[in-house]
Formats: sequence, C-alpha cells, structure tokens
Amino acid sequence: MSVFGEQLQERLNMLLGKRLSSGLTLTGWRFDLHEEEHLEAGLKNNKIGGPYTAPGLKQESSGEICLLWAEEKYTIARIERRVLEEFEANLELWEKTAYKDPYRPGLVKPYEPPAVPLAHEGAVAILDGEFTPAFTYLAEGLETITGYGISKVDGWVRVSRDRRLVANSDGLWISYEQTPVEIYLQGEDLFGEVFAEKRLPAPEEFSGLAVHTGRTVKELKKKTVLPREGEMPIIFTPRVFEAFLEHYLLSNLSGRLVANRQSAFAAQDFHEAKKVFREDLTISVDGTRPYRYSSYRCTGEGVPTGRADLIRGGRLVTPVLNLKYAKKLGMEPTPVPVAGGHGLVIDLPHRRGFEEFLGELEDCLIVYSVLGLHTQDYSAGKFSLAADQSLLVQKGRIQGKVETVLAGDFWQILAREDTVFLDYPREEAPAVCFTAHVAQ
Repeated sequence: MSVFGEQLQERLNMLLGKRLSSGLTLTGWRFDLHEEEHLEAGLKNNKIGGPYTAPGLKQESSGEICLLWAEEKYTIARIERRVLEEFEANLELWEKTAYKDPYRPGLVKPYEPPAVPLAHEGAVAILDGEFTPAFTYLAEGLETITGYGISKVDGWVRVSRDRRLVANSDGLWISYEQTPVEIYLQGEDLFGEVFAEKRLPAPEEFSGLAVHTGRTVKELKKKTVLPREGEMPIIFTPRVFEAFLEHYLLSNLSGRLVANRQSAFAAQDFHEAKKVFREDLTISVDGTRPYRYSSYRCTGEGVPTGRADLIRGGRLVTPVLNLKYAKKLGMEPTPVPVAGGHGLVIDLPHRRGFEEFLGELEDCLIVYSVLGLHTQDYSAGKFSLAADQSLLVQKGRIQGKVETVLAGDFWQILAREDTVFLDYPREEAPAVCFTAHVAQ
C-alpha cells in the first residue's frame, strides 16, 4: 500500500501548480486508500460451505481521491489500484467533473494520530493461513443452535485485514492496519444475531451469541395472540434501538442536512445548546476504544479520531461534521460514527436489569425487528411500523411470537422521564422500554 501511495503521491505532486489543458490549476490533493483481504466462510441449511456459501479468500483495493483546483473548484472520485496505469484518462475525467463550491473542504495539517489498537493478532493469523478458527465458529454455532430444536441454521464468518493510507499534499501521511471481524448466526429465517468488532470474540462472547440466537428462535417458533390492542409497554432490543438511533437521530445530526435545513434541528439549536431530550441522556461518538468496530485513527479526510458528545445532558452539542459542513456552519469537524447507530456510545447513569424489570410488567412486547423503518419521516420522529418478530411477555413469562403494528414517537421516547433503559445480555447499548400503541 505504501509503494502504491508513494507512486500516486508522486504523480499528483508533479501536477501541483500547473495549469492543465482544461484551464484548471491543481492547488492540492488528498486520498484515502484501502488494500483489503477477506476470508469468508458460510453456513447454509446446516451445511458449512457448499455451492452457495463456498469459502473464499479475496483481495481488493479501493479508495477516494479529492483534487482541489484554483477558483474554489474541486473533484471527488472513487479510485482503484489501476488508477496509475490509466492515470491520464482518469485525470481527464477528474477535470471534467470538477465543480465550484465556496465551502469546498480544505486539507488537514500533519499530526500524529491517536495510537488506537485496531489489528488483532488472532484475526491476522487467520488471514495468514490459520483458517481453522473461522470454520470452528460455524461448527460450534450450528451445534449450539440445533440443540434448541432448530432445524435450519444459516450464518457466515468474515475476517478482514484492511491496510489503510490517508495522505494529502500538505504532508499528512497516516498509515495503519485494522482487522474487522463479523460473525452472524440465524435460525429458521426468524432471527439472527451478529458479533462485529475489530478482533475475534472471546469464547464466552461467542457461546453467548449462539445461545442467545438459539433461545430466541425457539421462543419465536411458538405463536400466540395479542391479548388486546391499544397502549402497551414495548421493549426495543439494542439492535432495534440502534436502528432507530441511526434513522432518526443520526439523520437529523447530519451536518449536511442541518446546513441545508432538512433536519429537525437548526444550526442555531446547537449554538444555543437546545434541550431536546431527557437530562440524564448523553450520546457520543468515540473512535478511540481498542478493537471496536466503530474505532479508527482518522477519517478519510484526515480528521483525527476522538470522542465527541453529540447530545450532552439532553442538549444538542454538535452535528456530525465533515470538513465541508464544519466550514459552512462555522463549527469544528467531528469524528464520525463508522457503524451507524451501533457506533454510538449511550451514557445513562441508571439502567435497570432486564430480567428483573420484565417480572414487574403485567404484559409487554419484546421487539427484535421492524419492517419499513427507512420509509418513515426521519425529521418528524413519528413511526408506524410492522413488528414482524416480537415476543409477548406476561408477568415475566414468554408466551410466544406475535405480529403487530407499532405506532409512536421516537423523539418522545428519548425525552420522556418514564422511558426505562435496560441492561441487555452481551450488549453495550441498552434495551429501551416505553409505551406505544399496538394493533394487529
């Protein structure tokens, strides 16, 4: 990667300050390059490998380039490794797609990035030829889940090594390695669970994943009926809660949408630290945690990783800002949530125990998935969605699966003092209990 980066750097530096035949003059550049290896192994209908999930070891190179031209023009484009072989043709295309923007992103000055550990020895060993652990996860997952009477188990393992280089014409040169690992298990096409970090799971983490998947699928196979329609306590599991955070909160915290007045929040709301949610709620981006899926050393623009509160004590702090929209809004650029809602850190001083809290409710629904979230108006906060995988719980006892339609207001969920946040097994993010309208 470094040799390729050096060659691309040399070609770009030769153009700096020169007026090209198109009339454009290159004043600066940056690029973000990835050289990746992936090991993939699958499990389909209880069979490891096979024609639909055959194991594979793949390599690919990709990246993004940004060229800054005189007169406030710039170009952003995707690139591949053969960009050097076809440099003149690519350059012609980059010139033709240049456009003027007074808020075009600038360049980050050189600095030493935080040394966040992101490359795990166990994951590297797998990609260096010790493939057995990847297949062991699938075999053990299959054995555990079928032990719960599940007749159809699917899943996959994906272990990657990403050598990344972020550089620019002001001398920034950040090179590091990271090892994303994803393991997914699913039963009966009803429910699946995933492990996603930049390391291999500890034995107890993986066994917990498989056991939770098996138990949940077993409960979802039992069908029951909704006892009544109307207002009812609803519990979003962490995965569902994270999906709602991504669709509603992160969409409205997008610097682009705030700047273009397409967000529920105006730029002035952040300057005034407007209170929008309950006072004990803080939501942050933090890219500094070792081996986390959402961690990294810098963004593709070169902005350093770090922790940034987006919501602090229920008040707006900052949108998620890249260089362009930080400039446009007159604010500082921020770290970005790499994994969407899963990459957010939710700070709450008080969380209830999940099992204990269930026993206190007369009845409730535990929601494992919803359909059509992407169709909901993110700025309004309101939702009406089919919950296709939900369990009815009465007096702490699971009765079985029900299919319902839920209607509520996500902004109110985050604002109400009677919303209860719950510790959930194996998950850092909380489950959340609130009252919503339920119908068949």
